[in-house]
Amino acid sequence: MSQQRKLIFLSFGLLLICGVAFAFFLRFHEARVDRLMWYFDDPVFPYLPAMDVSFYIFSITYGTLIAYAIINRKEPYFLSQMAFSYSLLLIFRAFTLSILPLKEPESIIFLNDPFLNFFIYQGTIDGDLFFSGHTATICLLLFWTVKFKWVFALFGVVLGILLMVQRVHYSIDIIAAIPFAYLSVRIVDFVIYRRLRAQ
Repeated sequence: MSQQRKLIFLSFGLLLICGVAFAFFLRFHEARVDRLMWYFDDPVFPYLPAMDVSFYIFSITYGTLIAYAIINRKEPYFLSQMAFSYSLLLIFRAFTLSILPLKEPESIIFLNDPFLNFFIYQGTIDGDLFFSGHTATICLLLFWTVKFKWVFALFGVVLGILLMVQRVHYSIDIIAAIPFAYLSVRIVDFVIYRRLRAQ
């Protein structure tokens, strides 16, 4: 088996484990959030309307994932890079959510994401705030891709605004996603891919 294929199997296996563990963690986290009732008085919300923009959030999130795959399809490790870094991102999110268990805004509008609602957010889970997984995912794509970075940066900004319009995230959730995504990419690149490129 080639090195590339081994990394794909290993990375997606790790992603599956982290995804299942994160889904179980969210049940515990949601109960804690409802008990603590920690709200954030977001200074950005008064300047944004509150409306259901689920379709646009869904389209940007998965559209950019498809674009990433198409643009980087000739890069040997584009799939395993994303899977490894997203696994690490889930670990970071469990850590930050534990430290800052924010309660969702009172004006929240339920986000209709068929994929996440079926696989991760089964039941009523809306306290998954700090930091934004949607924004961090786009940032991972931005930091890993080698072409058209400006496209991913633009969609990342638009997505962050839409998540606040939907009231599913505070502004601090959006901002914090950027350094954590960058850290995830840098750690995975240093631990795994830097050595492969040197060979």
